Amino acid sequence: MLHNFVKQKETSMMSIDVEDGLNILMNDFFNIKMPPTQRVIKNVNILLNLFEGNNVRGTFFILGEIAASYPDLVRSISKAGHEIGVHGLHHEQLFRLSRDKAKEDIFRAREMVEDISGTKVYGFRAPAFSISQKNSWALELIAELGFQYDSSIMPAKANRYGWPGFNKEIVRLEMPDGGSLIEVPLSVVKILGRTVPACGGGYLRHLPYFFTRNAINSIQKDRPAVIYLHPYELDKEKYPDFFYQARSYSELRKRLPLMLYRLNKKGVEKKLRNLVMEFNFKPIKDVIEESEKQGKLAVKYL
Repeated sequence: MLHNFVKQKETSMMSIDVEDGLNILMNDFFNIKMPPTQRVIKNVNILLNLFEGNNVRGTFFILGEIAASYPDLVRSISKAGHEIGVHGLHHEQLFRLSRDKAKEDIFRAREMVEDISGTKVYGFRAPAFSISQKNSWALELIAELGFQYDSSIMPAKANRYGWPGFNKEIVRLEMPDGGSLIEVPLSVVKILGRTVPACGGGYLRHLPYFFTRNAINSIQKDRPAVIYLHPYELDKEKYPDFFYQARSYSELRKRLPLMLYRLNKKGVEKKLRNLVMEFNFKPIKDVIEESEKQGKLAVKYL
C-alpha cells in the first residue's frame, strides 16, 4: 500500500549508533574477539541513501573501532551533511569500566573520529545507554572531556539500562564539580500509567508502524522526539556459519534472545522510509541550538 504522507511541522531528532551487529554479538555473547565486518558499510549506505532521498540529516554516533576499520565510511557520513558523534571505543558499557579506563576509551575514540572525519565532535552516546544513577560520574567525565552534550539516558526502567524519574526533555546539567553538560534523553511514552521506551529500532522492528508513529505524535506535543537505531537493524542477510556454531554451543538462556535478534528485520527499511516521509528530522546539535535560542532548556542539578 502506498502512503501519501504530509510531513509534520514539528522537528525531531534522528540518531544512528554506528556499530557492527555481528562483531558486537561475537564479543558480548560469546567472548570471541573479532574486528567489525563490512556489513556495517552496506547497512549505513542504505541509511545514507534513504536520508538523502528524503532530505533528512541526522546524528551518527560512531564507535572508534568502526572509524579505525572503515575511515572512508566516516568521511561519507560527514560529507553527506550529517552530524558526527562518538559512541565509545569498543562498545564497552560504561558501568563495567573504571573512571580512568572510561576516560581513556572515550578520549581515544573522539580523537580517532575527529581526525578521520575532519569535523569537531560535540556529542556522545554511551554504548547500550549505560549511564544511570549508579554511575552518574560518567556525566561529569563526559563534560570534563569537552563534549557539549550527551544522549545516553533512558528515563525509564528497562531490562539492561535506565534512569527512572530523569527529565524527559532536553536539560542542562550542572555538575557537583562545577562542570556543565546538556543531556538529550531518549524518548519514552506512558502506556497504562507506566513509562516505557519508545522510538528505538527494536520497537520499529518488532511492533507495528503505528506504534512508533503514535509515539512520536504524542511526544512532539511536549518536546522533540529522539529516534535511535542501529545499522544492523536493516541487515537481512544471513550471518556466517561461525555465528550459528557459537550459538549452538551456548546455554539456552543465551540462545533464545539471539534467535529473537534476527527476527522482523525485513520490514524495518519500509517502516523507516514511512517515518522520514512523514516527519521532519534534524541532527541533535541543531535541535539543541534551537532550544537554547528559544530559552527552552531547563536546568537540573546533579
